[in-house]
Amino acid sequence: MTSTSLTLRIRTVSGVISTDDIIPGRYKHMFTDTSELAKHVFENLMPGFAATLRSGDAILCRDTFGIGSSREQAVTSLLAAGVKAVLAARFGRIFFRNAWNNGLVAIAVSILPVRDLETIQVNLAEGRIFGEFGRSQFSPPPPMMLNMIEQGGLLAMVQHRMARRRVAMPMAAAG
Repeated sequence: MTSTSLTLRIRTVSGVISTDDIIPGRYKHMFTDTSELAKHVFENLMPGFAATLRSGDAILCRDTFGIGSSREQAVTSLLAAGVKAVLAARFGRIFFRNAWNNGLVAIAVSILPVRDLETIQVNLAEGRIFGEFGRSQFSPPPPMMLNMIEQGGLLAMVQHRMARRRVAMPMAAAG
């Protein structure tokens, strides 16, 4: 499947979730390796939860997700834990931008009647979610944000563009 069409296993978290809830601040300077940070996601709220995450998981929060600091490690530790998407009623603005910039899908959905461990299908380009519950819709992200996900985040997208320009420049000079 392309990265605009995702199969995800839902993992639910409850309440308003801050970046400190995602990755406790005490680990921010302790580790620079995101795989080490990943072992501690949601540690204060749900001890042991990090060990149950696997590649292809999506976090579902029926409240606000990612409020608080601009801690980018909140996003990168989720990615390192295997989380591919976060679906929430609302997002902290900085978390939302950090998520997309780092290649983590962040989708605002008001009501999604799914249970923990249920599998869903998400079509980002069409703004549709399918599962045992039926179907739900959300505002699809603009093409540039889809492109960022396809390429692994904003930095990767810029690196790809620069590499293409470097290849094209010698050809243009020779022509």
